[in-house]
Amino acid sequence: MAGQTITRPRREKTQRYVFYLGVLLAAIAAIIAFVAVRNADSGTSGGNVAVVKAKEAIPADTRITADMLEVKFVSPDEADADAFTSRSQLIDRVVTEDVAAGAQVLPAMVSDTAGDGLAFKVDPGMRGISVEVQEVVTAGGNIKPGDNVDVIGVFQVDSVEAANHLLAQFGTKYKVSQPALPTGQDTGFGLSSFVLTVTLLQNVKVLGLAQTLTPDTAGGNLAQHVDEADTEPGASTATVQVSPTQAQMLTTADEYGILRMDARAVSDEASVEIQPTLVVVGQTR
Repeated sequence: MAGQTITRPRREKTQRYVFYLGVLLAAIAAIIAFVAVRNADSGTSGGNVAVVKAKEAIPADTRITADMLEVKFVSPDEADADAFTSRSQLIDRVVTEDVAAGAQVLPAMVSDTAGDGLAFKVDPGMRGISVEVQEVVTAGGNIKPGDNVDVIGVFQVDSVEAANHLLAQFGTKYKVSQPALPTGQDTGFGLSSFVLTVTLLQNVKVLGLAQTLTPDTAGGNLAQHVDEADTEPGASTATVQVSPTQAQMLTTADEYGILRMDARAVSDEASVEIQPTLVVVGQTR
């Protein structure tokens, strides 16, 4: 027993040292992270300052989106005193002059306010078209800018052939047949008037009702909420976003029929097979 060496207490002391060292290193890392976050929030990084630069060349009269910009940290000597420091300060503004790729974005290069008006709400390649509506045809006046709707056309025609011709003009694949006479009606009567009802468009976006435009923003940001005060129950026009071909078709439909809109659920984007209907509304002997 006298010649044995006791080592356990020394091992425990070493483990405690390792533990304390780990705690110290964790504290140092936390302090470094805190300083980095504080510098980022204050627009500085190692003495440098944040400036917004054009990630790509931006032509004049272009509405700015988030993907056109980048934030870079530069030395105070390189930074323009007027340069923007956050992309959010520029989203939806309009460039008033050509901005070169890599250039710092300055107030003199952009509009004072965010782009508004219908032209700034329409997606590239699409069109915004206004059609005549009444309160009753827009889901009781409860449809609001930003909603997606189906557009239904109601047309008075004088024959089945005329109804099918109209369906072909609208680009649908459907045809209608001779409707049944009302119960008890004398088959000796000559049919004189029909009403054709057809779903013309599905899942189209409402850009505005009367003068109220949708508040969608660019750069992938969520649309702002439209409160109840923005609803236009007495609106006489509705503006929807459609393709150029659909805009032409919708113009014809608006001229010769009555348009109605039914609202879709927020996540419902599916197209549904809907057969047009043809009903008898008038007869003569």
